[in-house]
Amino acid sequence: MALEGNVKDFGLSEIFQLIALQKKSGMLSVTADETIAIYFRDGQIISTRDRRSQLRDPLKNYLANYGFLERSETERIERIQSETKMDLIDILIREKFFSEDELDVIYYDQIQETIQEILSWPKSYYKFNIGTQLLQGVQSRASIKVEGMLMESMRRIDELAELFRIFTSEKMAVKRLEMPQEKPPKLDRQEEFIYELLEQDTHIERLIETAKMARFCTYEALKNLLEKGLLEITEKPVEEKAVEIEPKAVVKKKHKPRLLPSFATILLLVAAFAVGEYLVPIVLPPGWCAASMGSPSGTTDQSGTLLADGLGELNLRYTEAVLKQGLEEHMASRGTYPISLEVLAAKKIILRRTLDEAQHQGLTYHTTENGLSYSLSRNQ
Repeated sequence: MALEGNVKDFGLSEIFQLIALQKKSGMLSVTADETIAIYFRDGQIISTRDRRSQLRDPLKNYLANYGFLERSETERIERIQSETKMDLIDILIREKFFSEDELDVIYYDQIQETIQEILSWPKSYYKFNIGTQLLQGVQSRASIKVEGMLMESMRRIDELAELFRIFTSEKMAVKRLEMPQEKPPKLDRQEEFIYELLEQDTHIERLIETAKMARFCTYEALKNLLEKGLLEITEKPVEEKAVEIEPKAVVKKKHKPRLLPSFATILLLVAAFAVGEYLVPIVLPPGWCAASMGSPSGTTDQSGTLLADGLGELNLRYTEAVLKQGLEEHMASRGTYPISLEVLAAKKIILRRTLDEAQHQGLTYHTTENGLSYSLSRNQ
């Protein structure tokens, strides 16, 4: 028996909660640009690794991306895997890369980041196959309750937008400031570790690669250090210089070709309007009405059938459809509708020009306080 569908129809967090509530065992596969497998035993998450397939190993990537393993160590592990077919966890323990306790913490943190990642996917397809037989051969070092994992994942997703507003690029240079002698601020373990890594000036990108913690945790520690007056950030100087190269060449490229495309665009719009205004009503069969397209706005013929008012009305309806699709995508991935349409553009769920078109057409968006419903109306 399999439970499957699209996150547009049923949110992924609800699927997690359903599996947990019914204490099911099996494998949940989530597919977008790639596929991630999540294994459950009695409703609790035990692994996101599927060593029986060609899927990427999230644990191996986590160790390599955040500085737990050097390149030579990664190559050594891959060589051992190729020769012995041993699982990565067995190799890490046998070769004493980490202690048992250290590996348990790493294993948990990797699962947390993987769940956070798939919950942030705007579009995905899921399939849950039930059965304890699917857990055969799956190595696990944790049994994690779904509710706590979901709550932390959603907190991280919500706070990432603010973190990226502060730290706009991983190329930003980061410099630590001196600890005040009187009343030094108290640092937690992650903040203290990042502060020590900042003994020499570096960039956020390099810091993430060596911090031995999840990307979100590095950003969060940097934000806390900034708020405690222990951090200073600046843009990378070379990026500012690169913008000024050959300004004349840039001007020439922008101005000369614009006339022909603009003229062609105008001709295309005129032709489209003529087709919609004169030809389409002739070729449409009797009784064809605008009601099939959604909104009741239009003019009425002799039989009371609603017809589209023209190109402007069709364009407005198209914009409404795109916005509604984007709103539902946001609802599917975040569990609420956005506070404004700007959020959809910022998250690249809709194009910026679609947002501009909606504002130009006088479309007004409002959401309820809890974000569970919305209204999209036309200004009269």
